[in-house]
Amino acid sequence: MPSSFKSTSAGHAGSKDPAYVHEDPAYVRGVGVSFVVPVHNGAEFIEDTLRAVREQADGRPFEVIVVEDHSTDNSWALLESLGRDWPFRLLAAEQRGVAAALNQGIRAARYPVVCQIDQDVILEPGWMVRVLADLDDGGVAAVQGYYVPPADASAWVRVMALDLQDRYRRIRGRDTDHVCTGNVAYRVTALHQVGLFDERLGYGSDNDLSYRLRAAGYRLLLNREARSVHRWRDGLFGYLSQQYGFGYGRLDLVSKHPRRWSGDTVSPFSMMAHPLVMALALVFGAAAAAIAMARGPWVRPALVAVGLVGVLFLERVVAGARAWLALRDAAAFWFPLVHLLRDLAWVAAMTTWAFRRVLGHPSVPSHSMSARQPVRPARLDGWLVPASPRILGVLPAHNEVLNLPAVISELKRERPDLHLLVVDDGSTDGTERLLADLGVAWLRWPHRRGIGAAIRAGLLYASRLGFDIVVRVDADGQHGVSDIDALLRPINEGRAEVVLGTRYAKTSPARRRVVGIVQRGLAGCLSVMTGGRVTDPTSGFCAFGPRAIALLAEHHPDGYPEPELRLFLSRNSIVVAEVPVADRARLSGRTSLTWSRILGAGARVVLAILVVPFRPTVTKVRD
Repeated sequence: MPSSFKSTSAGHAGSKDPAYVHEDPAYVRGVGVSFVVPVHNGAEFIEDTLRAVREQADGRPFEVIVVEDHSTDNSWALLESLGRDWPFRLLAAEQRGVAAALNQGIRAARYPVVCQIDQDVILEPGWMVRVLADLDDGGVAAVQGYYVPPADASAWVRVMALDLQDRYRRIRGRDTDHVCTGNVAYRVTALHQVGLFDERLGYGSDNDLSYRLRAAGYRLLLNREARSVHRWRDGLFGYLSQQYGFGYGRLDLVSKHPRRWSGDTVSPFSMMAHPLVMALALVFGAAAAAIAMARGPWVRPALVAVGLVGVLFLERVVAGARAWLALRDAAAFWFPLVHLLRDLAWVAAMTTWAFRRVLGHPSVPSHSMSARQPVRPARLDGWLVPASPRILGVLPAHNEVLNLPAVISELKRERPDLHLLVVDDGSTDGTERLLADLGVAWLRWPHRRGIGAAIRAGLLYASRLGFDIVVRVDADGQHGVSDIDALLRPINEGRAEVVLGTRYAKTSPARRRVVGIVQRGLAGCLSVMTGGRVTDPTSGFCAFGPRAIALLAEHHPDGYPEPELRLFLSRNSIVVAEVPVADRARLSGRTSLTWSRILGAGARVVLAILVVPFRPTVTKVRD
């Protein structure tokens, strides 16, 4: 074994250490490489996988990090045994899914290049040298190798592998917009720039990361000479369960990236359209059956169903013939039948996904990637607040001269730990003369700019002065001070970056009024678009953690911002939680919302729903 292949048990430098991060593209030649291998129930192949990784060593600084994710087979014991002869760093994952395990390994990596290899992937000799040569280009963030099936593969595995090989073969040139984890080298600085893997995703987390790297201006390459053997799941059940996961993960992915509904370079539109056409065929088939039972004219819908399935079958016949001509493997002739079964698995995934969304169930990685243990809520490492956080209470105010003294008094009495900032949004009722006597910090606009601009100013103030958490409290007394603890708890525990107080978590009389109907409609729309449960789309009682403060200090929406804010947070992968809070009446006075303002706010919300999902994500925030 080369002397450079050694375990490092001491603390690591991390990606921000200047000894390891170097922006000169030529530095990639000869730099150290960290291999990250996540393992869950991988005892069958992990020894072969690690042996192939070890044989990639060529004298450069080299380490292997294995992240063991709570296997129920003997993976842990086997890895401990292997570690006595093949030194590598063995980490225990935090039981939060494969994306979290990958992030844990990447954060532990010492070197500026991470090669991520799956537990069932066997690298061929020279794989590392070939992919690293492509990283000499500083504009390249990731390079994926080329999968080939094992020589002794069954028909199920060969169909899976041939389909993927055919799709890779049809990519023109070397550039791609999706590199698949398990067989890829990443530039670590690029990963940290875009925020690593999204730990809410199972299958699809690699697509999501690829899209964000491309949006940040990086190239992604496919190296057809860097080959590896992938041992796909075998048998009918293994194939269908994996395809179900792919289909479910794709829906989570499209929910986050709506513009990717038609697929990407690796999964083109012809593939993405299959489950949709199959779902339509099943609808017509069910309609024909129901009509036949009622002794009605069932023939036409039955013919439509058969015709749609026939179109899918013929398309796969053509694809199989094309794959056979190029790759000369007779398993390609199984494409039509096997891929119709794949379509059914994807339709099952679509049905389950939609059912869970209707019920308001949040998505977790185990929905697409089967796990034998529950997935714990993600801890948002890197943005955790200190044990004694500095908290700023921001009170946007417009013509609240009658309410501000009472609200400030209650906050000082009940929450002396809060620093307070009043942002006067161009009040005309004498609030300006009151500010200096309140005993708190204050900012004032000479003219009204809207509550969103007032909150953004408060967040910028918090960012400049180093506050860890910001709590927004309206100046009219509608927000209960006793509920602030509930807002802070998910952020302090690392479970959320933004927490919204919901007045409608349970049925209330307000939900039965007309405004309640409007709220529910908007909440349903936002739930579908964000992929999470939204029950109070206009809540102004909320708390922001460190990353949200850094992002929203520059990008918080203007006007009446709550629905647009929820879309913006989802678009930029900010983890949001809801907690129940009390619904109190204003202390005095009337709301500044007139019918003209309500209509204007509604128009803005509609515009936001149409526009925000297609805006570029913010790839860098001030930290």
